[in-house]
Amino acid sequence: MNHLILLFICFLSAEIFIKSNYISLINSLVKVSKKAINIIYNKNISDHRKEYIIPKYSIRMMTISLQMLLIFILIIFIFVIADKVLDGFFEFTFSIKGIIESILFTFSYAFIRKLIFR
Repeated sequence: MNHLILLFICFLSAEIFIKSNYISLINSLVKVSKKAINIIYNKNISDHRKEYIIPKYSIRMMTISLQMLLIFILIIFIFVIADKVLDGFFEFTFSIKGIIESILFTFSYAFIRKLIFR
């Protein structure tokens, strides 16, 4: 039963990861961070302008980080619910066997999904 639930949760987690554009969130965070760093180190921009721009970049970085955190918490919450339903699910999931299975399930799902939705 643990294997079937792990399979379902891995598929669901991969789908959440794909539908939420998690990779684009990471790329956006990196871009905004680079822009902020460039603004800070640029000698040609006045301090007054930096005081105006840096808080806007900071708010944007916090927003993206919060979105990423909420997606991560949602996936963890799904595993917690499964552990409440099935006793010992965490122990199985974090065992070597469970980790290898979850990796295989998730990568298989991503590969098959990529083939189907080309």
